[in-house]
Amino acid sequence: MPRAITLVRAGLLVCSLATSPALAQVAGEDLAGPPQAAAQPGPVTQPRLFSQSPAPAQQHAQAQRFIDRFQAANTTGDGRLTLAQAQAGHLPMIVRNFDAIDVQHKGYVTLEDIRAYRQQMRAMREGGDRTSN
Repeated sequence: MPRAITLVRAGLLVCSLATSPALAQVAGEDLAGPPQAAAQPGPVTQPRLFSQSPAPAQQHAQAQRFIDRFQAANTTGDGRLTLAQAQAGHLPMIVRNFDAIDVQHKGYVTLEDIRAYRQQMRAMREGGDRTSN
């Protein structure tokens, strides 16, 4: 039964992400840090498609910023982030999705748990487990 509940939660999360493209880019919120002040309007650009991704160097920089924020929030230094630590460390994506990330219900999440969760969400956004005929 707990697996069914987890699948329902994941389905609801995907539905909410699909209805709001800004929320679909989960990485942008926590990896880039707190939202920046609105900048002056720049040139008009084409909207980003889901299949497009930032350049590898930008992805690496975002990942490193997230790791730094994770480590700063992990005040015990054990590589395990509790819900309270995520709240105090201002990591809203982890706070909102803590139960879904902590699939083993350990009471904490690790960077590997977060990585696995993000890969699962990415796969669901991209169509899940498609098999060729």
